[in-house]
Amino acid sequence: MEREEEIASKPQLTVTDDSEHFSSLLMGNLPARMWIKDAVGRYVFVNSRLTSELGIEQEKWIGARDEELFPAVGRVYWRKDQQVLSSGDPLVSTDQVERGKSLFVVRFPLTIDGKDHVGAVGVETTEQMTALIGFFHLRDELFRNERLRAIGEMASGLAHDLRNILNSGSLRLNILRTKAGAAFADDVDALARTVNAAAERVRGLQEFVNERPQENLESCDLAILIAEAVEMVDYLIQKTPTVKGGAVKLELDIPPLLPKVWAFPNQVKHVIANLLINGREAMPDGGNLSIETRLLANTVEVSIRDEGTGISEDVLSRMFEPFFTTKDLGTGLGLSMARDVMTRLKGRIRAENLSPAGAAIILNFPIAE
Repeated sequence: MEREEEIASKPQLTVTDDSEHFSSLLMGNLPARMWIKDAVGRYVFVNSRLTSELGIEQEKWIGARDEELFPAVGRVYWRKDQQVLSSGDPLVSTDQVERGKSLFVVRFPLTIDGKDHVGAVGVETTEQMTALIGFFHLRDELFRNERLRAIGEMASGLAHDLRNILNSGSLRLNILRTKAGAAFADDVDALARTVNAAAERVRGLQEFVNERPQENLESCDLAILIAEAVEMVDYLIQKTPTVKGGAVKLELDIPPLLPKVWAFPNQVKHVIANLLINGREAMPDGGNLSIETRLLANTVEVSIRDEGTGISEDVLSRMFEPFFTTKDLGTGLGLSMARDVMTRLKGRIRAENLSPAGAAIILNFPIAE
């Protein structure tokens, strides 16, 4: 009874009774820029967040046009407003605004006192756009390096075969010289010099392909490499919804005082970052993505596990081959690059399915003596 009296004694606020209060509360606390322009592009309303973030007093906004306030880009904004006015449909865009900021903007038609206007709400997305740009740069670098490596492998194999063929031809010419006699000696010698020159060119090509610029093998703290790899892609993995709107949670289980391992630091960070992205893409509905490390006899094992649908047997046997991919827009280079890095540092990489669902990519790094 006392509880009912307490509730009844409190003032009850309704939208009907105090709609202006709610509107003012919303305008003042909405974490977005808001503005309204008339049909000729003049500002008729701006909220306090817009004026404070740009440092322009409200009086200077009202009645002004974008060309007056922002001479460099004002015409671009006006064209977007015109598109809304002419089509009568909302327009969603990402605007590059002051000091390198990115703004997600929704413009929409609005009628005030029977006249056409354009309303807009803008939310800053600089952090998100920076993370996405960084992600695309990372993927581009990985794919470019791996494509060059795969092409180099093919060129090296071709050069090896050609060199063997030319060396065999050179030996046969030496035998032919002893049988041809003086009449053909000069011709045989000229042909031999041509074959030897071609063999030298092929040898030079083979050496050039094999002398790839790369990092030195170093004794590294694997926990630090993992932490830096996670930092590279954390925003994309944990703070960006998946294709189906799901959320991914990243969990780390790294024991303290792990021994140092042999690694190419930057390349290993890229490998781990790329494997984390693959794990996220395997879970379109979201789920848990984990990194676990454990100490074995001669290696430190890193396991990256997802809760996706797993890997089919036919894919499992081919997934580390260059250019093999099951993705519509994939290049088939990420996992082959990971295998190349692990092979060169005398480590190992493998994949396995988990029970009841999901898959794991397992890396074994040799312990640095």
